[in-house]
Amino acid sequence: WNCARVISVIVCSIDPAKFANVSANYAQCFPNDAHEIIGIHDAHSLCEGYNRGLAQARGDICIFAHDDIEILTGDVGTTLHRQLQTADVIGVAGTTRLHGMGWANSGIEFAYGAIASGVADDYEVALFGAAVPLQTGLRALDGVFLATRRELAAAVGFDAQTFDGWHGYDTDFTLRSYLAGYRVAVSLDLMLIHASPANVDAEWLRYDERFRQKHGAHLTPSARPWYEIRKRVRTREEIKAAFDLPTLSALTIEARRRACVAS
Repeated sequence: WNCARVISVIVCSIDPAKFANVSANYAQCFPNDAHEIIGIHDAHSLCEGYNRGLAQARGDICIFAHDDIEILTGDVGTTLHRQLQTADVIGVAGTTRLHGMGWANSGIEFAYGAIASGVADDYEVALFGAAVPLQTGLRALDGVFLATRRELAAAVGFDAQTFDGWHGYDTDFTLRSYLAGYRVAVSLDLMLIHASPANVDAEWLRYDERFRQKHGAHLTPSARPWYEIRKRVRTREEIKAAFDLPTLSALTIEARRRACVAS
């Protein structure tokens, strides 16, 4: 293989049906690139699994993503090759300001991206913020989908010692990438459906405390207001139509205006 045109997709999954579905989805995402799916089915944590998958990767570009997503973008490979010219780590949601492990706690004024969730005939598109197709200057990203070059991922690595469970791996990896001088970005050209958004529970809070102990010097002292911006749609085509940038930008401006008034 010409590794410059191979994309490695690393997925931690203990559910054979989910892994089969996401693998079939990726088979449609790279019409102009070879790709490999590296499944880690016995990960001790997401960090450990991603490090192990990264060691096996042959591609120049690596994707780290959940097993319960469906990507709607037709040519993910071409999108990533283009956008990784002006960004180093790309995701679909994140923030330019960080208050804790939960990137959304930093406030709607600093958030970017959009993600769909749900099932057929009952989808919901959640907008976090939109200004341009590729928003750079992010400090942290959501780990539902992360893409970067293999060399960067190997240099930064996933901290399996501190984050030895299923939370914190993403915010830690992307914040350390930002602190190392890499360009962290959110792409609105990467449209996906996420079946099961994360919930805050006692385990999540335990890793948030670890995150704060590790990165406290780089965190802002206060949370900021958050507003839910959501649209119900029925079909995948309606999800794609909802990613209309002028509409998303106008909604973003209004949400941030309300946040400023509330504060």
